[in-house]
Amino acid sequence: MKNVNKGLKALGLTELEAVVYLKLLEMKSSGVTKLANAVKITRTQLYPLLEKMIEKGYVTKISHSPAVYSVVEPGKMTEKLEKWLTEQTKLVKEVQDFLKNAKK
Repeated sequence: MKNVNKGLKALGLTELEAVVYLKLLEMKSSGVTKLANAVKITRTQLYPLLEKMIEKGYVTKISHSPAVYSVVEPGKMTEKLEKWLTEQTKLVKEVQDFLKNAKK
């Protein structure tokens, strides 16, 4: 689970957002009160986190009154992870090439 948190943080989630994401994934969907209780934070702390996670594309609001949230389809997270990995691989290659040429 520790590596999953690292992976989620590599995708741009904070430590607390990763905790919220994983709990919401486990719950399938949830209202704010139930989710806040599950992750042991206040509702007033959770609302801005959920809004940021919506902006980042990790969570969706599936109902407005009362507000119910869900994670985006896990396949989309896999796509984001694969894109991140490709970008990191390119970056490593560029640095390796630079260092090889700097030695000459």
